[in-house]
Parts: sequence; C-alpha cells; structure tokens
Amino acid sequence: MIKTPEGPVPTTAQDWNELWKARQTLRISPRDAAYWDKRAQTFGHKDTPDSYARRFLSLAEMQPDETVFDMGCGTGNLAVLLGQSGHTVLAADFSQVMLDKLEENLREAQVDSVEAMRLSWEDDWAAAGLGPDSFDVCMASRSIATDDLRSALLKLTAVARRRVCITLATGVSPRVDGRLMGRLGIQVPQSMDAVYALAILSDEGYLPKLTYINTKRNDRFASFDEAMEHFTGMVDMAMRDAINAPDRDEALRRLRVWLDDNVLPDGDGLTVRNPRDVDWAFVWWDK
Repeated sequence: MIKTPEGPVPTTAQDWNELWKARQTLRISPRDAAYWDKRAQTFGHKDTPDSYARRFLSLAEMQPDETVFDMGCGTGNLAVLLGQSGHTVLAADFSQVMLDKLEENLREAQVDSVEAMRLSWEDDWAAAGLGPDSFDVCMASRSIATDDLRSALLKLTAVARRRVCITLATGVSPRVDGRLMGRLGIQVPQSMDAVYALAILSDEGYLPKLTYINTKRNDRFASFDEAMEHFTGMVDMAMRDAINAPDRDEALRRLRVWLDDNVLPDGDGLTVRNPRDVDWAFVWWDK
C-alpha cells in the first residue's frame, strides 16, 4: 500500500485482498458448512419466483451447449435452469444438505445433466479434478463465502475457458430491510463487496464489467408473533453493525408500530405490505 498523511492507500490486488480479509473478521454469522446445513432445512427462493436466476443467466449470455461450473450452487437455483436448457453442469457446494436438496430438485425437474460435488472454496480444486479450462463458464451466485477473495476469483478464472460470472451483495445486507431500519432510526452500512472484486481483478489484468440485478423479496409469516420475532432478530443484527442507532427498547417500540401498519393477511398467513428491494452486483469477465 502507498502511505499518505491520511493513511495507507491500497494499490495492488494483494492490498485489496488484505482489506477484504480484515472486513471478514467483522462478520457476525458463521460461514462453515454446519451453518449452511442448518439453513438448507428451510432454504427457499424468497425472491420473486425465478426472477433472480433468469436475470443472472440472461446477463451471463450463455452460448448453446456450453459447460458450466456452478460454485456454491445451494439447492440449484441456477443449476436446474441450466440443465433444463441443455447445459452440462458441475454444481458444487460445501454443504451436504444443500447438495441433497439439489438432488431432490433435479429429480423433480427430471434433469440428468447436472452432477453434484461437495467442495469448498478452500479445498484443493486441482486435486478434486478441476484443472485449467475445465468448463466454458464458471459461476458463483451469491456464494463467495471465503476470507480469501483473491484466491476465489483466481480459482474460478483458472477453471473457466471463456467467462466467469459472480454476484456479490450491494447496498444494505440482503438479510436486512433497509427501509425499515431507516424508519426505526438505525443507520446501517452499505456493502462494498463488489468494489474489492473489481479492484482485485483489474490489478490481475482482467477487464471486469459491472451491472446490477434487482429483485423483490416477499417476507411471509404464519403469525404476527413469528413476524415480530423475525424482525426483532433483524433489528438486533442491524444494530450490531449500525453506524448510528437508537436505544434497543425504543427501536422495538417503533418496530411494533410499523408491523401493526404493514403486516397484512395473505392467504393462510401474513405478509409485509410491500415487497422489499434486494440488489445484487453482477460482475463478469472473460479469460
């Protein structure tokens, strides 16, 4: 880094990667397989049905019959659609429960061109059979959960023959309702994840491109108490990271007022009056 009177300035991929690593130490949620195994039990598509996945694949500009490596595949949001479109896919995740649900979804969709593999970002990919230029396109959709961003980006690039496509959080965390936090007086920081990726890739000699995927997220609940519990957890999460926040009791008082005004009947459950926007930074680059 270059040192200035105002402090060090990152100039290389390694500099930006060190800043990324430092940022990861501030994260509250664990990132191990056990955490995602638990989340997979209730994992579903909260975004408007297929809107995110179809937009991702549209931006990826896949060519007919191209092979795909889908890292951090989860339950198959992308892999199933790719298989249905005639692509051969290797779908990898470090959560076995996610992979089990992927297999269920593939059987239900009658897709047989997708192979599942248990793999983490930290594993030896070459030892797992992922050599250079193994797949036409590599993807990591909302799944770069690693302390070493530079290593992850270079691994994906090495395995790809033509293109790499990733999405990273942008704006307020997707687990937090930014408009609600504003009403409660909680000022939460914006995610800058895409900035790190763009800086690292540029220094490595690539020409990354950036656009955004906007989705609508519908939060649904079985009861008002469940909604209160869900949003109370969201408030507590946001206040731990907040730049500025009121007293917790005052925040929860405001939350109760907001819920009374915004939680409405929806079929046999409840939903929030207006779906919330969740934006993702879509970054792609060619070999």
